Amino acid sequence: MTTFLEKQLQTFEAIKDTPRIPELSHESSLEFIVSSAEEIIHPIIEANDVIVIAGSYFGDEGKGKITDAVARDPLVELVIRLNSGENAGHTVHHNGKKFVFHLTPSAVTIPGKICAIGPECVMDPVNYMNKEISQLIKEGIDYKNRLFVGNVHIVTPYHKILDFIVNPSNSSTLQGMSPSHASKVWKKGLRLDDLFNSEEGQRKKLEEDMQLYFAFLKQKGLDETEVIKRFEELAATGRSVPEHIMGFLKAEDKVGYLVSLYKENVTHNENFPKRTDVNKLVNDTLKKGKKVLVESPQAYWLSNATEKHWGSSTSAQTHAAGVIASGSFNITRYRINVINVAKTPADSRVGRGANPSSFVNQTYFSDKGINKLDDLGNACINFNEIQRQYFKSIQSNGILNPTKWEDETGEYSISEAMAIASSRKFGEKGATTGKPRVTGLFDCVAAYQVNDAQGPYLTISALDRGDNQDFVGLTVAYAFHNPSGNAIDSNGIKYQNGHIVKIGDPYPCDNVLRFCHPIVKVMPGWKDTPIATDKRDPNDPLPVSVQRFLGTIEDLTGFNVIAVGNGQNTPDMIYLKKAN
Repeated sequence: MTTFLEKQLQTFEAIKDTPRIPELSHESSLEFIVSSAEEIIHPIIEANDVIVIAGSYFGDEGKGKITDAVARDPLVELVIRLNSGENAGHTVHHNGKKFVFHLTPSAVTIPGKICAIGPECVMDPVNYMNKEISQLIKEGIDYKNRLFVGNVHIVTPYHKILDFIVNPSNSSTLQGMSPSHASKVWKKGLRLDDLFNSEEGQRKKLEEDMQLYFAFLKQKGLDETEVIKRFEELAATGRSVPEHIMGFLKAEDKVGYLVSLYKENVTHNENFPKRTDVNKLVNDTLKKGKKVLVESPQAYWLSNATEKHWGSSTSAQTHAAGVIASGSFNITRYRINVINVAKTPADSRVGRGANPSSFVNQTYFSDKGINKLDDLGNACINFNEIQRQYFKSIQSNGILNPTKWEDETGEYSISEAMAIASSRKFGEKGATTGKPRVTGLFDCVAAYQVNDAQGPYLTISALDRGDNQDFVGLTVAYAFHNPSGNAIDSNGIKYQNGHIVKIGDPYPCDNVLRFCHPIVKVMPGWKDTPIATDKRDPNDPLPVSVQRFLGTIEDLTGFNVIAVGNGQNTPDMIYLKKAN
């Protein structure tokens, strides 16, 4: 069997003589001055009625801090979550406590702010109460008159079971997203309003919707005893399997089980949030002249309506335009702006799909049965030496020479070692799945497309990771190589071996991107001038190497970088303006 390193070496032999492109020699002259939220963020809020916080890559960008910063502005009254589900997770730090939310807007921890879970959201109300509302109750956060839920689509146990049966474990969060959206499109599923109306109507809808569930079991040749066994095996790997999923599988009267389940957890539960028409709430807020903040889940490239990664996208429209449409406010009457969020110098993605800038393929950890960070053991623990060797292995033409890394656990290609070491060093794991994230470099080719679609404001999370690196890298182009030698067509362009996809070129679809390899511009890190909040004086200017890095991103992508993150908390952000 060919090893990962051997496959990489074969590809390297094919692309090692790729011509050097001008972007590798680009030097930015932009200079940045440290500013404040009041000077940078407040004017954006003041000039607009609706602010959307949007992911600019594949989610997991660390949108929480800038969301919190915008939400705390006195002009913002309402914070809403749209187009979201349990598969989208965000972490909030408040008063020394860590909260992990999926549907609840992060501003629920800010006294006086109104929060709502609105249109196009899907909710497992049992999990929602057990995992999200329970955190608020435990910490004594008053939400009863500040958190409202619209007529969300219900994710049932059978949706999650279908997800588990149909999808391999590395291609889904197993939160029932695709099946629940299928019910939504099929117009057979439950909505929250149904739980508060006639039991007869609720039973009828469940009976109709569950036909797909039973058909899939039959088609797969499975009975529920076998499904229970598979869930037990999944639980043994450390993945959480909610009790109501197992309860549904074991119930003889499944419809009756669900009706009782929703009575107990929703309609007869005094802790369930108040319900409202969120579209009406949004428009009433805007008519009063107040500002609305929209928390967009996940990111541009994961949107089901972004064609390039459609096969590995989520089931909702998670680009900025999608959430704006779901908000149902008048786009000709109200002023709308978007603040994008990226993460670098180690960007990340969970789940399958093409990602040319990642250190390894997206299913690398799942293919090896690695389901949590602890499963990495002692592999590739020397991050300092690994990052140094990785960047020194990049040729002058930006192509990585996959040198070998060895330690007590075995032999790895340097990109494997970088992926493993980065995930451990930076605690990269999915907020929903707990799986290690496959990390990579900031992708200027993809970012250019995002800026065209929903730019220009950009904040960058976790920039203090550069404190740990001698060098940082930017993907400035892709080199296409298909081992079969066949050309591949994407939107009328035939990509042949040797083709270089440059910044500003038509962006290819998944069928091409999976054969694309990064051309990397290597730049100095800032080890000697760290920017982490516990190492930097707030009055210090931004280190020159950081300015050159950010300036290059701006020059190549067209984004306007307005803030960077250098710690976990909202105050741990550095706001920026141009000196020239």
